[in-house]
Amino acid sequence: MKNQIAQVLKSLESLNSSCRFNSLVQLDFPTAYCVLAADALMKRPGKIQGVEQHCRFRQLIDFGVRSESDLRSWIQASFQGLDTGRWDACRKQADEFLESGVNVFAWHDPGNLLHFINETTANPGLKFSPADRSLFSAKPRCPSVLFGKGDLEFDLPLLAVFNSRKPRFVSPDSKWLEALRFFFRSLDRLEIALAASTGTLTYDMVHALALRSGLVHLLVSPSPLQTVHRNGNPVLSCMLDSATCSGKQAPICRDRIVAALANLHLVLEIRARGNLLDVLEEIQANSPRPELIFDPGERNPSNAGNYVLLSRYPEHACVFKPPETPGSKAANSIQTASFAHSRLRVESWSDYLFHYTRACAGPWPGETYDQYLLNLFDARPLSGHSALETLIRILQEGQIRAGARMVRGPEAVISWSSHPPHELFLMRKWNRALVRWTVEPYGIAVRRDILRSLGAKPAVYGSDQVYSRLVEPERYRFQLSRSAPSASWRHEREWRLRGDLALSSLNPGDGFVFVKTEEEKAKFCSHINPGLSIVALDASR
Repeated sequence: MKNQIAQVLKSLESLNSSCRFNSLVQLDFPTAYCVLAADALMKRPGKIQGVEQHCRFRQLIDFGVRSESDLRSWIQASFQGLDTGRWDACRKQADEFLESGVNVFAWHDPGNLLHFINETTANPGLKFSPADRSLFSAKPRCPSVLFGKGDLEFDLPLLAVFNSRKPRFVSPDSKWLEALRFFFRSLDRLEIALAASTGTLTYDMVHALALRSGLVHLLVSPSPLQTVHRNGNPVLSCMLDSATCSGKQAPICRDRIVAALANLHLVLEIRARGNLLDVLEEIQANSPRPELIFDPGERNPSNAGNYVLLSRYPEHACVFKPPETPGSKAANSIQTASFAHSRLRVESWSDYLFHYTRACAGPWPGETYDQYLLNLFDARPLSGHSALETLIRILQEGQIRAGARMVRGPEAVISWSSHPPHELFLMRKWNRALVRWTVEPYGIAVRRDILRSLGAKPAVYGSDQVYSRLVEPERYRFQLSRSAPSASWRHEREWRLRGDLALSSLNPGDGFVFVKTEEEKAKFCSHINPGLSIVALDASR
């Protein structure tokens, strides 16, 4: 496999050997000082942002402003008035930036590399004087400068990974993840570096992989430079110490910068008619570079952009597909149960209360975000964080953790319902924002009398007036509920138990675990012996 990747990289370089170039040039100290002082000035008091700010940086550089007298003259001509206090503060700020290790870079060939945003389409509210407009072409370059920290002097070609945004719940068996594993596990850290970033699951994962593997990487941040933790690697941003672009525009600019800096593009799954496809097409149209494009097999809306790139820029594209490897999904496959459980016949569902588990988007409690990403990349057991895997995790930890997220006040509680699994339809809804069901048929049932003896009580539904009438020790039970169906939670028939519940305190006859199918029961048993009986709902009817 490693030889395969090496051959692909070699063939890609032969497609466009001119791709090895330093696309950035570091500005000399006097010019950098002037840019930093101008940046400080444009933040006071009427803040100049985004495209207009970078247009003025471009103007400053084109005018050859390299001294304080030049800068002062340029500022007087470009801005209305400049008092001594503001001038001194800007000079001081520029000195502080330079002392903290900030460098300023400009594009080596901005006319060829980046044909970025037309100021009228990016921000129709921007106003430029006739003198300003005469300085810029129809498409002013934004960003015209990048602020950076760290050493950018390395000779390795830069690879960037591009993948459209994914749903919040990611399966370790996703095709794009298999493609990423295939590629990364074959890279030689002495032969390539990464143009990485943060802000999406794929960018964050690649960044975590680079840190773990020791790959040299350049981090392009969608956040201001001075707010970024470097981890010893060089960092670039088009913003210095505060956000100057909207939350919507900053990620698009980040993608453009990453694409422009990288010598090679690894394309996993790109949506058609999306911002990321526009970015990659813009680069290929103006300064093409080799692209490794994953062949996902079946075409769908999440990967249609791959085929657009292949059809429009075939001379710079190389298609790859991971080989089928038997047993590659063993870590997450369903295995034969390692021990047997007798069938439990539930005589009376009403004798129990039920704690339902949900899929967990992102890290488990106590798990860092990087650990979650690396476990997902490695396809470790339970890394998909499904509702079933959440249940297994609870049994492995030996406790149900209390939470305070939906509770008014400081108390952490465990939520239970008196609705048994075959009544899920009475309380189950599709949560469009979280892209999941509010309740899934996985969880733990415990006898109602035992939970009551531990302090569990029914939730108290009502208005704010009801909450105010509750005595302090009982306020953890309150759940705001209004008359409108969309604001009423009475249908959940919730009970609440304060604090964590140690499952070791339960005897085998005190409760049971329930899953949806016999197949899932087998998977459950391959991971953990819960000490409680397991009910497969499709076999208990």
